[in-house]
Amino acid sequence: MGKTETDKKQAAGGDGMSHIAGTPTDGVLTAGKAAGHLRTVLHHKRLVAEGCFQVGLYWQGLTHDLSKFSPTEFLNGVRFYQNGVQSPNNGERVKKGYSEAWMHHKGRNRHHYEYWTDYSIEAVRAGRDPVQPVRMPRRYVAEMLMDRIAASKTYMKDRYTDEAPLNYYSSGKAKQLLHERTAAELERMLKILAKKGEKECFRFVRDYYLKGGKMR
Repeated sequence: MGKTETDKKQAAGGDGMSHIAGTPTDGVLTAGKAAGHLRTVLHHKRLVAEGCFQVGLYWQGLTHDLSKFSPTEFLNGVRFYQNGVQSPNNGERVKKGYSEAWMHHKGRNRHHYEYWTDYSIEAVRAGRDPVQPVRMPRRYVAEMLMDRIAASKTYMKDRYTDEAPLNYYSSGKAKQLLHERTAAELERMLKILAKKGEKECFRFVRDYYLKGGKMR
């Protein structure tokens, strides 16, 4: 069954970069918003840990997104809480025009492709944009996959299907910002998930991808 536009919009990825508009909030800290945000973060972390454990990434599963408990990320997450349907970073962008929480987060978590950018001497010499994507190590691509699956499950809830992470990736801008090899690897795994399901996708990641299997 095809996804509606609402479903696609609410499949917000965990990378903080969303192509949907946030809901304006008052930016005030309240106990209710703190409890809701904490539940969302812990639920997301649990789902990522479960996925990482299934492919052998135990340490990454345990330490995933710990920076979300730092004051910069947690307090802004509470202020701009989006009722558990999308990232608070979107609400912060509505208010400020940027997300301080996201800028803090992306520089501390290697499963985000935005972490893997650097100035390229070759690009400068060729007259291209000097900031270029760097190919991500496979263990972080695998964690990024788990992050995207968990984010879609967290925000879509009972509307989630194994096609949702691929739909979100395909409708966003990530492919243009990823290193071409990293993009090809992530897309292949998302397609396996969409066509064959989570069990087969995780088997591929564990037994082939993370063991250095050739990726075309």
